[in-house]
Amino acid sequence: MTTVDDSGARDLALLAEEFAALGALRDAARCRRVLRGHGVTLPSRRGRRGYGDQLSPRESEVARLVALGHSNRQIAGALFLSTRTVEQHVAKVLRKLKVSSRAEVSRK
Repeated sequence: MTTVDDSGARDLALLAEEFAALGALRDAARCRRVLRGHGVTLPSRRGRRGYGDQLSPRESEVARLVALGHSNRQIAGALFLSTRTVEQHVAKVLRKLKVSSRAEVSRK
């Protein structure tokens, strides 16, 4: 198996994008598969914008309410969300702020 250097990986990634734009999805997928086989990952262009380790606007809103001492049920009512969705947002907030409890959120 040959190695893919940085410029080769960049060229192959651009080629994959061109194939996709032309509708040659199998060829684009083949290019991406070769890149993955060499340990090169490409960002996905599907779905919503990711915020990485930064809080999304919704997560910031949830964090503010957590810091004020609101329960998941109270947050769900205030933001018109299900409690399960709030639980997921709270878990992401804790992870992204690198804290282990709700009480620590108010200190960040």
